[in-house]
Amino acid sequence: MAINFYSSISLNKNELQNAVVQNAGSDPGSPAAGQIYYNSGDNTLRVYDGSNFVTLSTTTGDITGVTAGTGLTGGGASGAVTLNVIGGNGITANADDIAITAAQTTITSVLNTSLVLGRDNDNKVSFATDNQIIFRVGAGDNVIFKASGEIEAASLDISGDADVDGTLEADAITVNGTALDEFIQDTVGAMFSSNTETRIAATYQDGDGTIDLVVDDMTANDNDDVSNANLLTRLAALESTSGAANENIVIGTDSGDTIVITGNLQVSGTTTTIDSTTVTIEDHNIVLDKGNSTSAVVDGAGITLEGGSGDDVTWMWSAGNGRMELKAGSSLARAAFDEVVANVTGALSGNASTATLASTVTATANNSANETVYLTFVDGATGAQGIETDTALNYNPSSNILTVVELDVSGDVDVDGTLETDALTIGGAAVLAQATTSAVGAVELATSAETQTGTSTTRAVTPDGLAARHVVADIDVSSLTDANIVTITHNLGTADIMVQVYDKTTEANIMCDIARTTDDFSTASTSVVSIDFGTAPPNDCRALITSLKGATASGTVAYT
Repeated sequence: MAINFYSSISLNKNELQNAVVQNAGSDPGSPAAGQIYYNSGDNTLRVYDGSNFVTLSTTTGDITGVTAGTGLTGGGASGAVTLNVIGGNGITANADDIAITAAQTTITSVLNTSLVLGRDNDNKVSFATDNQIIFRVGAGDNVIFKASGEIEAASLDISGDADVDGTLEADAITVNGTALDEFIQDTVGAMFSSNTETRIAATYQDGDGTIDLVVDDMTANDNDDVSNANLLTRLAALESTSGAANENIVIGTDSGDTIVITGNLQVSGTTTTIDSTTVTIEDHNIVLDKGNSTSAVVDGAGITLEGGSGDDVTWMWSAGNGRMELKAGSSLARAAFDEVVANVTGALSGNASTATLASTVTATANNSANETVYLTFVDGATGAQGIETDTALNYNPSSNILTVVELDVSGDVDVDGTLETDALTIGGAAVLAQATTSAVGAVELATSAETQTGTSTTRAVTPDGLAARHVVADIDVSSLTDANIVTITHNLGTADIMVQVYDKTTEANIMCDIARTTDDFSTASTSVVSIDFGTAPPNDCRALITSLKGATASGTVAYT
């Protein structure tokens, strides 16, 4: 974009060096007398004489020689010359084209991040994905070789052996045409069924995919068998058939065996002993004293954790006290005072001379509303007393005042009233009542007049005050007189101003004669500026005036 000048430029008889006049393929429209330009169509310099553009000179020349460059032959120093393209391996230069030989035998490397080989887009080998070679057949990416050594294939048919050193993952596996799971079940069923030495036989049922157990009833002459449904009933009857009393029945051969009972298990005896180290119960309710026929919970009912002689711990119901109580054995370290450690949600009532708390406590004065509540914080690891709240931290509910010797708050603080302090620091820096150039503090905002003066060192400038140092004025071109001069009153009170004018339509800066004077261009002024356009601009303009009054930084002037 060209800079628009609306006033004449005087070089005061100085040279205009390295200048280039306007270049155009045809004569410019609406020329002025003396206008000059360079016609790039016929390489002539032309000037407008007031009626027509006149050619000042004609540039002519001749080619003195044509030299064949790289890949070319021919050339010459005069007359008609010809340049020929040199062929090469796999490349043939013809009269009207340069052809690439279809059968290439000399290429040693083809590397490209988007390389694709094939007969069409549905049958190709693609190298476009980093660290992968994709074989696409029939519009599908059927085989993919990956950098990890993995081969991803839609289907893999191996006629020979397959050696898998890692993990084999498959949705379905068949052995000799039979699904792998059915093959294993048939094999296990055959193993059980062929075992004629054991007293328990097993038969695999293809219909429901299960293995049925058949148990001999162990009588001398009766060969009737017992199915799964009556297995436990028949085992329970072994006592009467064997002729001995109080016999033990063992199911399984070692502690690792698992016995699964599908239905309910009912124990009619009076004692049930479980030697398991881990007992898992899915039910979320355990009922004790199921046979209790009284209207109240039995006194002393509860759960005992056995710890040896004198070391038991019992959680029991005390009918006399009407509460659950925790009783520690006499030999335990805490036998002198029973203890419960828990997180309590809700109100915790009662009286305690000493309470050890994990984190949060609510304390209520007992005697009167005017009584101050004190808390003592003790280091739980060492037992050392940390804060004695009757001296360092206390609250009086009557005056609603919390007294703190020192308060360290890591989060936010919301003060709805007045914050009084002798000293205040923010981010480690002291905050003063009056800010300085080296310390944070309170400041007074400068007025627009003070901002224009630009000399105060104790007041802060607001955006509104800063705007007062700037003046803008719109210039209506249609109101210009023959002199093409406008005068703008800014009232900034200084000649230290910057003035800029731009075209409001094109938003391009325009160059014009600007003076810090009245419209006579001779009377100096600190409140107005005059602008001489020389030639009226084509569009309305805007003048921007900025005050530099009060600028304290002095530039260094050197004279050469």
